[in-house]
Amino acid sequence: MGMKLGKRAKKNEIRRKPFTPEQTQRILTELTENPSGLVRRESHKWGMLLAMFTGARLNEVCQLNIADVRHKDNIWFLDITDEGDDNKKLKTEAGRRKVPVHSELIRFGFLEFVQSRSKGKRLFPDFNHNANGGYERSLGRWCNERFLPELGIKEPGIVFHCFRHTIVTRLSQADVPEPIVQCIVGHARSGVTQEVYMREGYKLSQLKTAIDEF
Repeated sequence: MGMKLGKRAKKNEIRRKPFTPEQTQRILTELTENPSGLVRRESHKWGMLLAMFTGARLNEVCQLNIADVRHKDNIWFLDITDEGDDNKKLKTEAGRRKVPVHSELIRFGFLEFVQSRSKGKRLFPDFNHNANGGYERSLGRWCNERFLPELGIKEPGIVFHCFRHTIVTRLSQADVPEPIVQCIVGHARSGVTQEVYMREGYKLSQLKTAIDEF
């Protein structure tokens, strides 16, 4: 099957930055406890939490099928792929990957949420497909135009995509090796050691240990 690639990022885009620890905690509290009543849809809650704890791209989260939440060797993981739906796409070849589900997501009830959607095909069926933006439009607009502004943390450079910056930054600060961080977020690994000798990649158990550092 030929891989479907998304559009490249626009030039001169405002520089993104990670959420601060305080911003991250505020977002997490709002998503899990909903003290302000901003979170009214389960898809908004779990779409945001998945991005926070995996660093997955917006469309990668929104296009997930239930079958993409898988289990192997006692580890739950997201099988991020462009298969199973003609509308699914990946930004790059390195975007095809397996990302372990963070222990906190399981504690918050992610597996129960997945089970509640088991009669359908897509994990977030209320995120409709758009020919230009894939499945991401609904969650992206809600996050950037309502959720972040009403939490008082919207500013230039602070958008949904900052979840990726955040997990890369925090894992790196926790001394997680760069190639493992790249595997988690879907960046191409470079250098002879990684490209030639490590084509098989890292074990799920290694990725799980790393992602739980977040």
